[in-house]
Amino acid sequence: MAINLEEQPTPFLAESFIDGEQFPIDPELHQTLSKAITTVVSAMEIEELFQVFAHSFLNLEEDILKLSLEYAYIERDDREHSDNFFNKVRRRLNVRIITILTAFQSYDDQTNRILIHASHLPKVQQANKAARASAFDDNFSYRVCTALRNYAQHRDLPLGGFDIGARADFSCDKHGKVRKDSFRYDVSPWLNVTKLKGSSQTKRNLKNELEQIYHKYIDLKWLLRSFVSAVYHRHETLRQHLKAEVESAQLDISTAYESISLKKGSEVRLLDLHGGDQKHPMRKDLGTKVLREFKTLTSLRSAARNYVSSKIELEAKAYSGQ
Repeated sequence: MAINLEEQPTPFLAESFIDGEQFPIDPELHQTLSKAITTVVSAMEIEELFQVFAHSFLNLEEDILKLSLEYAYIERDDREHSDNFFNKVRRRLNVRIITILTAFQSYDDQTNRILIHASHLPKVQQANKAARASAFDDNFSYRVCTALRNYAQHRDLPLGGFDIGARADFSCDKHGKVRKDSFRYDVSPWLNVTKLKGSSQTKRNLKNELEQIYHKYIDLKWLLRSFVSAVYHRHETLRQHLKAEVESAQLDISTAYESISLKKGSEVRLLDLHGGDQKHPMRKDLGTKVLREFKTLTSLRSAARNYVSSKIELEAKAYSGQ
């Protein structure tokens, strides 16, 4: 049945408060602003998914430091207290690792869904697919962690075990005498390679890769840091492609605000876009906020090489406050 466009309600922008004014707009502008809002909201949702993933990783790093500190001052002579501490370490590490893997899966699944919904951004959708495939093909840690997520969901907890303890740092004085300078405390969670490659959840190609590892364990600190770095590079590609789209969308929204302010004779602050039976909030600065978020967490590109230490270096400046 043919639709008579003349019978369709006229789209309009309206101030989003009681007794706010309404301003009719033409269908072309409504379509432009609808796409602009979808672009900005899509970028915001994708960025939020990445931020949750990134902070789940930072929470793990923080917890590892806390556990190392707690171990440094544990009452080792109290067996019950010591046993409870090690149980706590195992559970906390499993929670943190599962959170990272789940947050990644949400990012992976929902980013694709969001971009399918934003059908006017086909180039961004293609860029996401290419970046996803590249991350998987180019990074061993990415392939292992995607498999580990399925393993943790269907087979067993992801933590194979952990190493925790104190290691002495030694040096030689000018006479060649060895001395103990300090103790280094750390926690190193690890993945049980044998169990992962024996799981039916692990695909054959990855099993073949794991067969080439002649050690039973993989250090999860290295694995997860490398994985996070790979995910960041994937997300950075999306940021680059979305940036121009968000800037263009923000310009369309800002121009509409300026036009409506001229019609009203004073500045409008909060507008909603109305068309048909739908209403969408159209915040003036939302695109600007998203672009600001795009500039954060960039140091995660080097996550595989980063670690934090409180070691005192035996240098004069360590004692002189320089």
